[in-house]
Amino acid sequence: MQTMLSIKINKSVKEQAQELSHILGVSLNAVVNGYIKEFISERKVTFADHPMPNKRTMKVLDRLLADSRANRNFIGPFYTAEEVIKSLRS
Repeated sequence: MQTMLSIKINKSVKEQAQELSHILGVSLNAVVNGYIKEFISERKVTFADHPMPNKRTMKVLDRLLADSRANRNFIGPFYTAEEVIKSLRS
């Protein structure tokens, strides 16, 4: 027995998925069914695309990269755990 599943999805994402499924020669319905069956059997969700940081995180990462290139705001290197602890306590 089959049933209907209604979901909300970004229009652009849907169009891209339809285009890719067409190129691969399968229906979008088959793709969704396959992923749902995998989700049930594996009991996990896997995302292959790398997440994009938000603007705030990118700002922090840019500052850290600039500090790294300028060799500033760094301590160490540490060769023992004791050196790390001593640095943290100072």
